[in-house]
Amino acid sequence: MFLSRVVGQPVFDPAGDRVGKLRDVVVTVRSTGRRPRVLGLVVEVLGRRRVFLPITRVTSLDGGQIITTGVVNMRRFEQRKHETLAVHELFDRQVTTRDGVSGEVFDLAMEMDARRDWHLTHVAVQESGKRFGRRGATHTPEWSDVIGLADEDSAQGAQHLLATMDDLRAVDLANALLELTPKRRLEIASELGDERLADVLEELPERAQVEILGVLDPERASDVISEMNDDDAADLLGSLPPATAEQLLQRMEPEDAEDMRRLLTY
Repeated sequence: MFLSRVVGQPVFDPAGDRVGKLRDVVVTVRSTGRRPRVLGLVVEVLGRRRVFLPITRVTSLDGGQIITTGVVNMRRFEQRKHETLAVHELFDRQVTTRDGVSGEVFDLAMEMDARRDWHLTHVAVQESGKRFGRRGATHTPEWSDVIGLADEDSAQGAQHLLATMDDLRAVDLANALLELTPKRRLEIASELGDERLADVLEELPERAQVEILGVLDPERASDVISEMNDDDAADLLGSLPPATAEQLLQRMEPEDAEDMRRLLTY
């Protein structure tokens, strides 16, 4: 069962009432050679809260819906040190197969064994395109035949992860970013389009806004701010060091910059 097919699917209780949506799968990556054990699911419930659902409480993952037993614990999910979010943290990771194929992870498969334990078993890898604009070949080796999945410090894109987030509203994507490590949050934000990133920035707290702007090229940062609501943009510029704010204002269209300067005086 590939994760891209179940992420975003509804989660129901035994009575058939909808609990929320599946947003990620929590695993423990112990080493490159050993298949990660699936610990549970991250489910987004009413109010955009993300909670943890132990895999032992899941009775069905088939038919485009997930069914759980009993009542879901509504305590907010907090990722522990030994836990990895399979979709948010492993998708787009640069890896190499034991056959010498290099590429990016674009999906993962999980299976239940005879003891009814779930593990990640296969890795869908897409080779880097040989020519500009052309996608590379795809491979689906076993987890143990892939090198680099446990390397958290390697550079990582976000193309395949963002494909699983197309249906998220800006506020939901912002909440998802806040639950990630700073490194992964910045990698994802950097690959969002200007308009989409502007919408997400409006939903983030000031510290995260400043953090993301700090890794963008000044030219792009000014373009993103220009796409934001005027009041939100002015608030963000006002939270930056004066020299940085002035640098961004100078890169904006004259009319936009004039409006921002006027708002900053209030």
